Amino acid sequence: MNVLDRAKAHFDTKGIKRIEVPEWKDEQGNPTVLLSEPFTLDDQRKLVKFAQDDGIEFIARLVIMKAMNEDGTKAFDLSDKPTLMSKTDPAVIRRIADEISASSTVEEMSGN
Repeated sequence: MNVLDRAKAHFDTKGIKRIEVPEWKDEQGNPTVLLSEPFTLDDQRKLVKFAQDDGIEFIARLVIMKAMNEDGTKAFDLSDKPTLMSKTDPAVIRRIADEISASSTVEEMSGN
């Protein structure tokens, strides 16, 4: 097995992340659960232009891009960005983004 094969094998072990959001309780008082596939360099490439202009938009777009409901459907779409940016707790959105990106903080990825 060459180095690239080992790198791909390692990536395959990362799997889907489960992110509990206790601040967003459902009707029964259970935390919201979001899922995320691993954050990749390709994902970062798609978002980097937003990081250069506005690190906060980078965070919102990262959550929009990667957060999924438990059934695997997208939790948010781009039309949710204004609400995520102005009507939600920024600390919660940052924590979700950090958990999605896991190996690096959002600030490190956005160059801040």
